[in-house]
Amino acid sequence: MTSKVLDGQLSDAVFRAVQDGLYPEGETIVSAELPSSAFDSLLELLEKARAEVKTSIRELSRLSAPDIDGWVSQARQLRTDIDASQYLAQEVVSLANKGHELQSQAEDAYGKVDLLKGEVIFNKTLSSTLQQVHDLRHTLDTAQNAAIQDNLPDAIALLKKADRELSELHGCENTRLAGLVRGKVAGLHKLVAETLTKQWNTLIHIDTNTSTISFHRKINDDPSIDIDTVVAALSALGLLRGKIMILRKAFDNVILTPRLQVQPDGTRSSWTIHEDDIGISGTSLDSTTNTLISDMNIMIDYISTKLPPSLAVLFCEVLLPGLTARLVAGPLSSSVPADLDGISAFKETLSRVSGFAETLQAHGLQGRNTLVKWTNEAPQVWLKRRSELSLHSIRQLLVRGLGDPRTVERIETQVVTRDDNLFVDPTNNEDWNAGWSDEDGEAKRQKTASTARKTVNGHEGVDEEDEEGVSAWGLDEDEDHNTTGHLSEGPVAEEDEGEAWGWGDDNEEEKAPRSPNTQSPKRSRQRINGTNTTEAPAKRQVTLKENYTITALPEQILEIIIQAVSDAEALLRTDPTNNPVAPAAEGLFALPGLLLSMYRASAPSFYAHNMSGSMYLYNDSLYMAEQLRLFVAHRAERSSNADHNGSLILEPDMSALELFGKRSYGKEMESQRTILGDLLDGAQGFTNCTEHPFAQECDLAISSTVDRLREVYKRWKPVLSHSALLQSIGSLLSTVIKKIIVDIEDMSDISEPESQQLTSFCNRIVALEDLFLPEQATELDEQAEQPIPRTAVYTPQWLKFQYLTNILESSLVDIKYLWTEGELSLEFKAEEVIDLIEALFADSEHRRRAISEIRRSAFTTHSYATCATVGGVGPYNVSQIQGYLLYTVPNGTAPAVPLLNATASSATAGPSALSATIAPFTGAAGGMAGTLWEWPGFVTVVATIGLVLSW
Repeated sequence: MTSKVLDGQLSDAVFRAVQDGLYPEGETIVSAELPSSAFDSLLELLEKARAEVKTSIRELSRLSAPDIDGWVSQARQLRTDIDASQYLAQEVVSLANKGHELQSQAEDAYGKVDLLKGEVIFNKTLSSTLQQVHDLRHTLDTAQNAAIQDNLPDAIALLKKADRELSELHGCENTRLAGLVRGKVAGLHKLVAETLTKQWNTLIHIDTNTSTISFHRKINDDPSIDIDTVVAALSALGLLRGKIMILRKAFDNVILTPRLQVQPDGTRSSWTIHEDDIGISGTSLDSTTNTLISDMNIMIDYISTKLPPSLAVLFCEVLLPGLTARLVAGPLSSSVPADLDGISAFKETLSRVSGFAETLQAHGLQGRNTLVKWTNEAPQVWLKRRSELSLHSIRQLLVRGLGDPRTVERIETQVVTRDDNLFVDPTNNEDWNAGWSDEDGEAKRQKTASTARKTVNGHEGVDEEDEEGVSAWGLDEDEDHNTTGHLSEGPVAEEDEGEAWGWGDDNEEEKAPRSPNTQSPKRSRQRINGTNTTEAPAKRQVTLKENYTITALPEQILEIIIQAVSDAEALLRTDPTNNPVAPAAEGLFALPGLLLSMYRASAPSFYAHNMSGSMYLYNDSLYMAEQLRLFVAHRAERSSNADHNGSLILEPDMSALELFGKRSYGKEMESQRTILGDLLDGAQGFTNCTEHPFAQECDLAISSTVDRLREVYKRWKPVLSHSALLQSIGSLLSTVIKKIIVDIEDMSDISEPESQQLTSFCNRIVALEDLFLPEQATELDEQAEQPIPRTAVYTPQWLKFQYLTNILESSLVDIKYLWTEGELSLEFKAEEVIDLIEALFADSEHRRRAISEIRRSAFTTHSYATCATVGGVGPYNVSQIQGYLLYTVPNGTAPAVPLLNATASSATAGPSALSATIAPFTGAAGGMAGTLWEWPGFVTVVATIGLVLSW
């Protein structure tokens, strides 16, 4: 009983899941197994469901039967309409096929008609063409008979007719018949052309063996043939132009070229004209251009007489343009004189050329305009010729080499006062200090201050009678900088070298470099004890002399320039009606500038062959500029007595020449600096200078540098003046010591062996002092029993370098003494000395104490005073006295003495009786120069940047 119920429940659950997709809800049914006994009840349920579905379908079909009948009826009607449309379509296709057949038949009929028409036209054309060929053949036969009978006019006329008939044979150009006809026509043309050429060569006979050309009017064997007939026949065939070109070439080679060409012995060939012949008959002793122009007139008359007018005109049209151009470029140009001595002959040549031009015009020939233009431009032609020859002379001088050098002397007299820097200290010059660049400003100030101390401590001065000492300072330059020369424009350290490189060339005004002490400092009004007084300084003349070496080129170039100016002045004094080149006078005044430009453009490549070429170029350029200024000045003096002396403007060229020389000097200096820098780079900053292999590298770098400087000195000594030589070598030496100073200061640790080795290196550099000895011993040198080197004068930071050498071999106590009691503080900043002490000495109480004292003294220097009593009026604060010269007047009784040439950062004075004078100052800040004086009775303290001086 339980089992049946369970089978029914399982069957019902499966049926509902199949029919409705329902999931059984009872847990018992879900978990029960489906036994095979449940299949029977499940099949019954399915059969029952199937019967129900069939019943539903029958019911639905019974209800929708009327609608289905309507759809069937419409479908049958549609089938009937489709069958009718297919029948109609078949009828349309059948009719279309019949239309295509009819169209094909009609087109075939039209094609037959066109073919018949084409046959008719072809037959007519063929008949016409055959008739034309028949007529053409008749014309060719007639022309051939005429050519055989030498009836050239009729033959040519028939050939033209045959050409015209042949061109009318349309439609058969590519046929064999047309080719045969064209071949026969071409053969007849060739036959007639050969006949005409033979007759032309007979009438115009060219014999290259005898260099003769004959022009005949008729042929001797057949007088009926004349040149007019042949020319007309050649013109009709279009062959005349070619024959004329051949004749021109032959006439040029056989007649003109031998006559125009100058033989190696300076002679020209001559020609003769006999009846119909013209030819070369040997050489003529008269090879002047005037004779050549006369022969050209004879040749034109001969051509115009012997040739028909039409042929003569055509022949001259191709002959004369080239002939006149060759005359102008060759004989006429060579006849232009290079100087004024040949003007008379040149005037005659111009007259002959004008006559030749008139002859061409009379015969109606071309070429006259070229000759007339040349005669009208005679002044320009002569000026161009003169310029070309002068420029060629400059080139030849440079190609031949520099020649034998010679020594020249520069002498200049200058008025100076006793109180000028000339008698106080050569380095105390405001304009010089102001001219130094910012980069080297500190070095220049240290150098000038060191020189001043050396003057005081070493009792060195300049004697009034010592002209050699004066010349070394470059005091020969005029105050207005208008007179330039070797001394006044000499190389002066970095400033002049920079300007020599051409920095600022784009400016409209070139600022000439200035050497040291180009001007004496002007004395300002002095105030003594509050009273204004003016003291007239004592004046005297100083003669400055110095020798330097130049090549042979300057004198030779100056000779060419002066000759050009002299010729220009001579042209100005002549009558333009009697001198055809007189209008070229003003243009000739521009020739010197052109010659100098040529020299500047070409000289560097030729001077480069000499080891000292750049310095020779420097000397030559400045020497020429100086001599040109003297020449211009002398000419200006003469011009006051002359009515008109021309406009000679050489100042820009002279300035450019000076700048050119300085650039050459600057390039050479820069090259030497680069070499010295490369040599010192081998030391690698002197690091580990006592260890192998660095010790050998450092030793080699110093040895190479010293040898290089001595080699350069030896090379330049015969070339440069003594002062310029010392300035140049001093500048190079300054480059060396600056690098050494920087390298040593950059060393963080210097052991005792390294210190000794560095001292040895520095001493080898110091040994170069023997290069800076004066040429002549001064009174101070005689007192010292040996010449005193001028190294500190020409080498910035030289004293600093010597102090550095002392520091390397000094003890800590000595260094501290040099700083506090000596003059070390004048050359080194406190931090520099401290860095050297820290590198040289190990950390200790003594080192810390010394560093502390140096820093304390440096701090005291900067803050020592904040005011000053000036002129008994003060106090004045620091800012009020910055930028002025400070003069001390002890007790108001002695004359004012220049104490400091610098910008004071602070100053004070004591006792209160100090009197001082304030004067405008334009120098560089922090520099110090001048003679230092000690006066009893009071103490003066002047503080500059990092410096305290006490008396």
